[in-house]
Amino acid sequence: MAQERTDPRTIQVLDDLAGYLRELRTDAGGASFRAIRTGIRDLYRRRSTPEEPPSLSALHGYFQNGRVRMDPGTVLDIARVLGLDPAGLDALEQACRRVLDRANRSLIVTTRDAVPDPTARFTGRRAERDRIAALAAADGPAVIAVEGMAGIGKTELVHQAARDLIAAGRTDGTHLYADLRGYDPREPPAAPDAVIRGFLGHLGVPGRRIDALTPAARAALLHRELADRRPLLVLDNAADAAQLRPLLPLGPGAVALVTSRRRLTDLDAARLPLDTVAAPDALDLLRRYDPTGRLDAGPAEAAALIDLCRSLPLELAAVGRQLANKPDWDLADHVERLRRVPPHEHSGPALALSYAGLPEPAQRLFRLLAVHPGRRFTAVDAGALAGTGVADALALLYDESLLLRRGDGPYEFHDSVRAYATGLAHREDPASRQRAAVGRLLDHYRERLDASGDAANAWVVSERADLLACLHADGHDDAVAALAVLLNRRLRLLGHYGDARLCNRRLLLVARRAGDPARQADALAGLAEIDRLTGRFSAAAEGFETALRLRRRLGDRAGEADALRGLAQAASNHDYPAAARRYRAALALHRELGNRTGEAEALWGLAEIAMSVGHYTAAGANAAAVAAICRDIGNRVGEAYGLRALADVAVETGDLDTATRHYRRSLALCRRTGNRRGAANAMRGMATAAQRAGRTDRAASLHRRALDRYLAIGDIAGEADARRGLAEAAIANGDTAAAEPAFRRALAIYRETGDRHGQAHVLAGLGHCARLAHRPARAERYWRQSLALAERHGLLLVAELRRLLALSPREPVADPLPESEAERVPADR
Repeated sequence: MAQERTDPRTIQVLDDLAGYLRELRTDAGGASFRAIRTGIRDLYRRRSTPEEPPSLSALHGYFQNGRVRMDPGTVLDIARVLGLDPAGLDALEQACRRVLDRANRSLIVTTRDAVPDPTARFTGRRAERDRIAALAAADGPAVIAVEGMAGIGKTELVHQAARDLIAAGRTDGTHLYADLRGYDPREPPAAPDAVIRGFLGHLGVPGRRIDALTPAARAALLHRELADRRPLLVLDNAADAAQLRPLLPLGPGAVALVTSRRRLTDLDAARLPLDTVAAPDALDLLRRYDPTGRLDAGPAEAAALIDLCRSLPLELAAVGRQLANKPDWDLADHVERLRRVPPHEHSGPALALSYAGLPEPAQRLFRLLAVHPGRRFTAVDAGALAGTGVADALALLYDESLLLRRGDGPYEFHDSVRAYATGLAHREDPASRQRAAVGRLLDHYRERLDASGDAANAWVVSERADLLACLHADGHDDAVAALAVLLNRRLRLLGHYGDARLCNRRLLLVARRAGDPARQADALAGLAEIDRLTGRFSAAAEGFETALRLRRRLGDRAGEADALRGLAQAASNHDYPAAARRYRAALALHRELGNRTGEAEALWGLAEIAMSVGHYTAAGANAAAVAAICRDIGNRVGEAYGLRALADVAVETGDLDTATRHYRRSLALCRRTGNRRGAANAMRGMATAAQRAGRTDRAASLHRRALDRYLAIGDIAGEADARRGLAEAAIANGDTAAAEPAFRRALAIYRETGDRHGQAHVLAGLGHCARLAHRPARAERYWRQSLALAERHGLLLVAELRRLLALSPREPVADPLPESEAERVPADR
């Protein structure tokens, strides 16, 4: 008898989707992947879809567990080919949306480089704090898991314990915090890889490098970064041990404080089960709110209050606020009032009583804040939701302990309070009112992003998790798409490539749902640009090709030119002729449209390619045109880049005085416009000119200054170039001890980013190091690896490498390369 097929309504994660497709394939008699691909090609032909169907290997992957993303259109096409009926397809489409939404939301995580302070109401827990301090003092990494029910005070205890450890000098100043959202009523648990991305960013790892690595490599890098430190990690609200394991530090001086509602019996940690607050501590907490001394005068009534609050800090604080607000009531009156409120399924009577005592505007705001897609909000955000001023109502909610606030930061809900507020909102506010509130909030964020300059960058970085959460607001596709475009641009420029990907994925999903090919092209081009910036050149080319086809179908000539430029940039790493053809095609379109900025960008690309292949006359002409066009249209940034390209040509043709003059003009323009990357590039060019003039000390000094600037702005490509320049200056001085490690660091970065040009030059440099160290066999191996890359990509280095290899003596003695460098020449990705 055939096994009953899974109900699509039960599908929650990507592995469930893969399992469902496997069931469909079994029901279809085990159809081959080739037959499935043929069926999808027929579907494409009937729809006049310009793309090619997925490859056989890509299709095979849709049936395997462990994927991190799936294209919902491909999932549905596979199901159609395998014979799923229309009702089943509708249910599967809903499942795809649910799964992808959940997967993307799991990547939206709040991390910080400081542990939040406990709230002002924290009291007691002395024995537990002492226990944590003792465990943290033990040798080896200390992982301490505080476990207990919602509202029992786990987070507050851990925040106070972290403060204790910091005051005791237990850490070296490396403090990392993440809310893992293990039991959030609306959000999926945070993906460990997203937390690792956040932590690496706080540790100073550039965004480009973070995004270029695989999840496993990112986890390994985090452990390396923490290995020589004495870090303190606070991992709040963990779902389970599997979520925690990739995050836990391994170094002997590390401390990790974990909270969870679950008993983490399968985690290698010291477990600290947390009970309710002891009666004396509960009484101390209530005393903070009682100005009249009623608690001490009525011990029986005080005990009754503590019992009605279940000795939970969350509810004790709410009752404390009621004591403070009604100083003329007897304690017995408070007890009787609390007894008459039926316990709420989430929180108990104290919260219900606090809510009931609020004036109507504060009650309305309390409910509206619960529909905010994010987890934190400022007074301005709250005002946008409500559509009116909310300062008094917000202050009242905070005073009633219905909102948390740490220092001067944003407001937020405790999970239990948020669940309570959400239930009230769904019962008392019509869906139309909730939608209107969220719509106002999205408009507020979009207007702020659109109008703000660089001053908004700090706001975007600190609030990006809440901004990204807003992209998942249901029923607001147009507003979400507009916000995604603006947020993607800002996050990409700031180097938060993983978050920028989320923006483009969300835009793509919204565009496909609306049947909007223009926005689909925007999203695909956005994803391709991030792939290009992070060294995934094959993926970038595929994305730009798809965007190009869509632009041409739409007759969007400007978009077509942009896609061609993206394809050219993606090919510039490995195929100069193809890149030049695409730049020329983009140039013709920009000239046809009268887009002088686009014309200058295409000419700049052509100048770079001409430089790389030694066509200096063409490179100089294109660079001069870039500088002239940008000067005419008032684009000082572009003018600076054109001048630098002219200087590069002058260096290669031996006119070092002209080169230095152009570099200095470029540097001055970059400083005037605040272009830090351009300034660092100009400084590095001046270093190259000094090197060619034999001023190696001057060259090394300039390379170091450029390196400092690249590190400050997180430009990993510039860092590699500067380190290579330092190594070459050291070689010129015969200092192989300084040159070799600088070359190796540059090589590691070039391999991460897929920069074949850089790899070839560094491998050649390592060969020179080996020759100076009298290791000719090793030198020959490096030069042969460099030559293979140089020949493949048509680099000028070829002739010099062939000359060196012709002069290199043959030695029968094996001289293997170090393990980290003994790799085959990588194929283009």
